[in-house]
Amino acid sequence: MGLIDEAGLPIIDPIIGKKTPAQGASTIVFASASPLLDTVSGVYLMDNDIAPLNDEPRSLTDQSIPADAASHSIDPHSAKRLGI
Repeated sequence: MGLIDEAGLPIIDPIIGKKTPAQGASTIVFASASPLLDTVSGVYLMDNDIAPLNDEPRSLTDQSIPADAASHSIDPHSAKRLGI
């Protein structure tokens, strides 16, 4: 999947979704500590912000790691149907 180079080292390229552990964890810290989210719920977060909705189908490749939220993932009707 193109996550490590020939020397066995991780390939870091945040533009296409390959992040360091600290970069990956920063959104979790943002979600738990930011007062900007005190009154917000039912959203997905990405890169220390609310993730944009993107319903365009994208394949997982070594140059594209889809991380956007799809509209069906935050649909209340779907959540109710699934018992969530």
